[in-house]
Amino acid sequence: MSETVLGATRQRPRQTSQTSRHDALSRRASRTLIVLAASICLPTIVAIVLTTGMARPDLYDLTPVVSHSDRYLILAWPELERARHALYAGAISSGALVRALGYMMDGERPIRDGARVQGFVLLPDAGNPLHAAHRFGDQMIEVRLRAGEVVRFSERSLVWVWGTLRTLPGDPSGHEPLYVLETARTQPADKADLQTYFK
Repeated sequence: MSETVLGATRQRPRQTSQTSRHDALSRRASRTLIVLAASICLPTIVAIVLTTGMARPDLYDLTPVVSHSDRYLILAWPELERARHALYAGAISSGALVRALGYMMDGERPIRDGARVQGFVLLPDAGNPLHAAHRFGDQMIEVRLRAGEVVRFSERSLVWVWGTLRTLPGDPSGHEPLYVLETARTQPADKADLQTYFK
C-alpha cells in the first residue's frame, strides 16, 4: 500500500510538470498568435485610416451647375478627354477662357511645399499617401501664371485657376500634359466651392 502511495506521489509531480509545461507552451503560442494577428491587422488599419483621413474628392465626375463664371467657361474635366471627343464637335477649343478647379501638383520635377513657383500641374484627382494621383495627358493641365506672378506651392491643395486654355499634341494616356492654361491666375479653393459650382 505504501508503494502505491509512493508510486502515486511519484507520478503526481510528473503530471504537474507536464501540465505546467503545457500551460507555458499554450501561453507562448497565444502570445505568438496575438503578435502575428497584430502585425497583420495593424498595417491594414493604419492604411485605411490614412487613406480615408487624407482622401480628397475626385473632381473628374463633377458637372458644373452653371457653364460660365464672369466670362470664363467652368471646366468639366471629362470635356478634356480626347478619346471621348474624337468624333464630337463640342469639346473645349484651344484659346477658350477657362476657369478650372483642381489639385495643385508638381510636374516633371519634384517641387517642395512652400516653394514659390510660377507654374504647376493641375489634376482632377489628388491621390492619397498610398495611391498616387492618376496622370493621363488629357487629364493634366500645365498652369503658367501671368508674367511676374508667383504662388506658394502646396501639393494636393484645391485651387481655382483662370486663364487661356491651349491644347498640345501628344498621347492622351501619356504622362505629359496635353493642355496649358496661359497667363493664368490662381487662388485657393475650399470644399464649399464644390457644392456651389458643381453637382
